[in-house]
Amino acid sequence: MIFILYIYTKMRTKHLLVGLASILTVAAVALLSNESMAATTNTNTTLKIKTWVLMFYKDTWASMDSHFSHAANQAEAIDIGSYDASLSTIDAASSGDHRFTISDMAGKSFTVSVQSSSLTAPDGTIPATAVGYTGTTWLGTGKTLTASPTSAADIGTAPVTFVARTNNSGISKFSQEITLKVTIPAAQAPDAYTGLLTFTY
Repeated sequence: MIFILYIYTKMRTKHLLVGLASILTVAAVALLSNESMAATTNTNTTLKIKTWVLMFYKDTWASMDSHFSHAANQAEAIDIGSYDASLSTIDAASSGDHRFTISDMAGKSFTVSVQSSSLTAPDGTIPATAVGYTGTTWLGTGKTLTASPTSAADIGTAPVTFVARTNNSGISKFSQEITLKVTIPAAQAPDAYTGLLTFTY
């Protein structure tokens, strides 16, 4: 019984070696066949980024807060304050957190100009030439701005460039926070004055 088992075991090992050799031969032939029959095929892929819009607005949202480390002024209007009547000129100014944002997702060049009206009341007028502003640097991301003024002493006589970009083929989003300044003439009549800033783009 032991003898027969020994012969069987030897025979099985022999068959295993022969079988393994056959498998290796087939694998080698298969590799050679694949090498000689290799082919390349291409598949096109497509992607489209759509042109969106150019927007300019008084920004009361939070999307640009990280650039300024604080929230924007939430008022839609700019309050320049309340002052006592005086026989001398008064340098009036708003708070400096009124934010304006230009968001260009259209990839176009743009120019935004600003002009102020006179400030009027039933009993008096403060001329538009007395209105100006100072602002922060323009902060944001994307295609570089090519005009980004931080102040203008007179925005009443004629429109002045508020922000611009002459290069196109790129998108961007930038904001500036401004302080609106008004030189109140001496002996200006006490009253509640209103005016209008017009941004054109």
